[in-house]
Amino acid sequence: MSEQKLSKHVDQLTVAVGQVQRALEPILKQPLSEVLPKLSTIQRCELEALVAYSIDTLFWIFLKINGIPPKEHPVMKELQRVQRYIAKINAAKTTVSTGGNERTLQLDKDAADRFIKGALASTSKR
Repeated sequence: MSEQKLSKHVDQLTVAVGQVQRALEPILKQPLSEVLPKLSTIQRCELEALVAYSIDTLFWIFLKINGIPPKEHPVMKELQRVQRYIAKINAAKTTVSTGGNERTLQLDKDAADRFIKGALASTSKR
């Protein structure tokens, strides 16, 4: 890789790190112990999963940069574990947003019977 191309990549990385720092600034201003009590249970779970995933990802990047194969390192299992928790949190959010009813589409048999009887009655009158 040429020096010019490498310099361009370093500049892009510097810009990306700055964007991440600005995005995390509101969270990093206060200790986590002060932020967590102000959040709902779901928000707390999301924040803690985000922190764990971010740390694991940064460590994965560190391994990759240093030529250590991250796929063979225990950090991969940790990343997968955190991803499973994130999926569980998203499922819980969906359940909460549907009012605790996981099945959002449900057949109301009585209503269906009324519609069918009404439709048959109107057909026979014609």
